[in-house]
Amino acid sequence: MVMETHFHFKDSLLLLPREKIESQGVLSLTTEELIHTIIGSGSRLQNVQTLAKKISQKMQQKKTLQLNDLLIIKGVGKAKACQIIAAVELVERMRPIGSPVLDSLQKVLLQLSELRFLPREHIVCLYLNARMQLLLKETISIGSVNQSVISPRDIFSVIKYHPVSYLILAHNHPSGVALPSQEDIFFTQTTRDAGHLLGLELLDHVIVAKEEHYSFREQRTLQEKS
Repeated sequence: MVMETHFHFKDSLLLLPREKIESQGVLSLTTEELIHTIIGSGSRLQNVQTLAKKISQKMQQKKTLQLNDLLIIKGVGKAKACQIIAAVELVERMRPIGSPVLDSLQKVLLQLSELRFLPREHIVCLYLNARMQLLLKETISIGSVNQSVISPRDIFSVIKYHPVSYLILAHNHPSGVALPSQEDIFFTQTTRDAGHLLGLELLDHVIVAKEEHYSFREQRTLQEKS
């Protein structure tokens, strides 16, 4: 259930990223928390949360991250910059050659397999170029057992830095039932309409549960009302 509402997950907020990895798994971490874990600490100029946020923003802006891109951030020295550059390079070396083309539901589901078994709701956005190649896979929000906080701004903020033509939304239902709620339907329609204003097409919204899935496109619930 995707809801545009505000609430607090106190348990998660009290946990440090390393503690969250131990108790909830690495997939529960946001991008900023992953960076927090890599750099370990802040500096006398910036605390670690602020540094992680600024590094995350820089990574979104730069297609190819260079050492000097990080050194211009106050509080990031050579040691921390090298840690981030090395982590990014490691990911690139382990990435399969060529970006996958997500031109079928089955290919999309392969990208979402880890969502099926998560105890909390995760909202993920797959950003595709004009050839339907995957450019970026981002966890947009992590919620409680059955709800999450999300807005269109969270989804479309990255398109300034990437040649995005298509979007695919996805989230999991920890309940085990993949049918969309009224909130899911409304959120899908809102995102579709916002995408149109920006010249982007929402190809699908896929809900996954442990043993089933629901595709708005497949079920023909994505079309605009005539």
